[in-house]
Amino acid sequence: MDPVTIGIAGGTGGMGQWFQNYFTQAGHAVRIAGRKTEVTYEDLVRDCDVVILSMPQKAAMAVAGRIGPAMREDQLLMDFCSQKAGIVAAMAGATRADVIGTHPMFGPSTASLAGQNIILCPARNSHNWLSWVERVFADGGAVVTRMEPEEHDRKMALAQSLKHFLTVSLARMLQTLDIRPDDAFLYATPIFRLNINLIGRLLAQDLSLYADLVSGNPQAPVVVDRFLAAMEESRRAFFSGDEQKAADYLTEIRKFFGDDFCKEALEETSRVIDAMYRS
Repeated sequence: MDPVTIGIAGGTGGMGQWFQNYFTQAGHAVRIAGRKTEVTYEDLVRDCDVVILSMPQKAAMAVAGRIGPAMREDQLLMDFCSQKAGIVAAMAGATRADVIGTHPMFGPSTASLAGQNIILCPARNSHNWLSWVERVFADGGAVVTRMEPEEHDRKMALAQSLKHFLTVSLARMLQTLDIRPDDAFLYATPIFRLNINLIGRLLAQDLSLYADLVSGNPQAPVVVDRFLAAMEESRRAFFSGDEQKAADYLTEIRKFFGDDFCKEALEETSRVIDAMYRS
């Protein structure tokens, strides 16, 4: 792959630093600009083939409107935001350059790109930058998937908004019960210990980011309501006093997921648990 020059706007943050290292190791030149750097966002437009917006969505939309009109048609404008409909539309409306919304489905503490999901939402591909983007990530072992921005946001309401909502809700319940992690670990199963550690993992990071991941996705309330309805259905199945009803409920769910998946999931989670205790 021929090297290109990549500019990361917001590159002083965690994800910007992560991808600076990744692109550099892949043989590309990388320039970084932030609010307090001497290099400006306009410098990236002038000097780079690819400009990536690595910042919260509201800021990214503003920067896209600021630098987009100055970009050439043969350049590429990307973003790393967690939602796509708004930012992809903003980028496409601000520039004549190619536009590809990009969502790395991992955080800056990840050791390697191998096996990680990256979702692409291309809006304009007049100069075939899409093939380059897919290749540069696939070369690192990523699983690259194309989606429409609206579909992406619906799926993120499940994969991110609901997941983090559940983690925060469990944390709140433990707080109201005055149950500290050190105490809970004394009687925790491996899965419960992992769930508690996921609470700590979330709280150790940028809380404003997680607040936005839950409340900033307009699809999230619908998904949360569906989960609450499913939770109520589960409550009725398990606490009706009818043990057979509970067993039938679980059997019906298992049929949906299939025996092959369930066996594979058991094996994979067992490896995770073994690794957790070995460390």
